[in-house]
Amino acid sequence: MSDPDPIRGEYGFAELRDRLPSPGEAARWSTPEQLELSARPDPGRTAQLPHTDDLPGMPSFVRGPYATMYAVRPWTVRQYAGFSTAEESNA
Repeated sequence: MSDPDPIRGEYGFAELRDRLPSPGEAARWSTPEQLELSARPDPGRTAQLPHTDDLPGMPSFVRGPYATMYAVRPWTVRQYAGFSTAEESNA
């Protein structure tokens, strides 16, 4: 298997351009869990949420410790193995 040649245009950009949604279709999308989301939340539905006045990265940290977290970088669990038993690690 070889890498595509950008000089000859083997990346398939034309096919990707044909699959882009129209502006009306881009306003809504489905998550992997099959939840329908809109590009702009309804202000009537979000007004009662307690954390909408907070900024990302500021206390109360309900949106993560960084401004782009967790929308850009998903939450991860690091692997910790081979150094001790679970009981010794949590002591």
